[in-house]
Amino acid sequence: MSTPAPRRRLVMIGLDAAELALIEAERASLPTLDRVLARGAVGRLASTASALPGSVWPTFATGTLPGVHGIYHHLQWDSTSMRIRRVSRDWLPSEPFWYALERRGLEVAALDVPMTFPPRLARGVEILNWGSHDQLGPFAARPRALGDALRRRFGARHPMGYEIPVTKTPGELAHIHRNLVAGARRKGEVACWLYDQRDWDLFLTVFGETHRGGHILWPERSDGESATLTPLLDVYRAVDAALATLLDAAAARAATVVVFALHGMGSNTSQEHFVPQIMDRVNAAFASGAHPAASAGAAPAPAAQGGIVRWLREHVPAQVQNAIAQGVPVAVRDAVVSRQITGGHDWARTPGLALLADLNGYLRFNVRGREAAGCLDPDGAPLAAYREWVTACLRSLRITPEGTPLVGAVLAAGEAFPGPRSAFLPDLVVRWTDAPPATHASSPLLGEITAELATGRGGNHRFEGFCALLAPDAGALPPLPSHIVELAAFAGALLGTAGSVDAREV
Repeated sequence: MSTPAPRRRLVMIGLDAAELALIEAERASLPTLDRVLARGAVGRLASTASALPGSVWPTFATGTLPGVHGIYHHLQWDSTSMRIRRVSRDWLPSEPFWYALERRGLEVAALDVPMTFPPRLARGVEILNWGSHDQLGPFAARPRALGDALRRRFGARHPMGYEIPVTKTPGELAHIHRNLVAGARRKGEVACWLYDQRDWDLFLTVFGETHRGGHILWPERSDGESATLTPLLDVYRAVDAALATLLDAAAARAATVVVFALHGMGSNTSQEHFVPQIMDRVNAAFASGAHPAASAGAAPAPAAQGGIVRWLREHVPAQVQNAIAQGVPVAVRDAVVSRQITGGHDWARTPGLALLADLNGYLRFNVRGREAAGCLDPDGAPLAAYREWVTACLRSLRITPEGTPLVGAVLAAGEAFPGPRSAFLPDLVVRWTDAPPATHASSPLLGEITAELATGRGGNHRFEGFCALLAPDAGALPPLPSHIVELAAFAGALLGTAGSVDAREV
């Protein structure tokens, strides 16, 4: 009689948007991560974040690229209703790879994996949106009783709370700092508590504190004020301490451990705050025939658009916006964001618009037959002419007074990520140069533009992630993945179920 193969156990620990360069520079104060880097096999991961930072978690979870899953942000453009709406399963359904693993008989638990839908596991445990930076919905748990037990024991809400993208006062920054440190400690306690509930084959948890801390506590402040690394490093230290306890628990069960980040973080180089005004001027000039290739006979567009919500967003003090937004339901905040993007547009005279974004600029063309109120013929000259005009305007922009380019590259998302859902992605992605956020830009085509970054984010995404593998023995192991889309198959291979997470299943 043959001896059955030993049971394989895998613990995957995501450090959301953790920056490997920062970890390597501060290894002396991060002893657990130092041990992971010293003893584990470590590789860097390419990601989809260079074009669509918000796509990384759906890409990880489904093992497919954005053109297949169609998700690039938690709030996206819905062409059927001409508005911004929160991504949901009824709109863009997808299934995480651990569902396929459960169908193969494995015991699965997932805690706070960002950008996933309410749980439907048949036997396993899934807890969502308790302590995630990015969320598609409210807290949800399967089984419900375990979620109730978690909230009774550790609190109904993680201390991190919601991020409101406005400039923060020193007092607000100190409050965020304290909450993130406390939240990292508590997330570690929750993870260890959940890990002890059952003998898991796959246990997956994500620390969102590194993501929120990277945006808000990065030492290069967007408002030009000086700051220190200490608050952000405190968050990393708290995660590091929580990681130590979880690694010990994994070692006690001889589990393989993968510590990973899908993208990183660095000083904020976003110029996205210029995009609404850029598109106002692009549309007005195009409609007036200022561009030689502009469509003849197009109806004139107003010189400025946006409506009252956009005006309020640009003029109401940040502290007031923060206080109001923290106190209203998520659905109300989403509606305000949608009005900020769509308000004031006459769709019959709006060939394109700026979508909600956080690093790169996202542009959408108002194409007839795709958008419910489209005005550009997809097969005619106006769409091609408009695309040429938009691209020319973007490339003509210079930061003043330096004279350096504002735009680094203009990408067609559907061409970069072809697939059955590529039409859900922005039409153009605007990548910036590495200059700090500017307040003045000029173009011979569009004139002078003044705008100010007011998100409160000193840090923003870098495109490379990392993966560290700690195995209990030196047996045959699959090669480390080189891209985040490969992590799903990598998990299956480590569990001895290669092929169980084929993209056709998810």
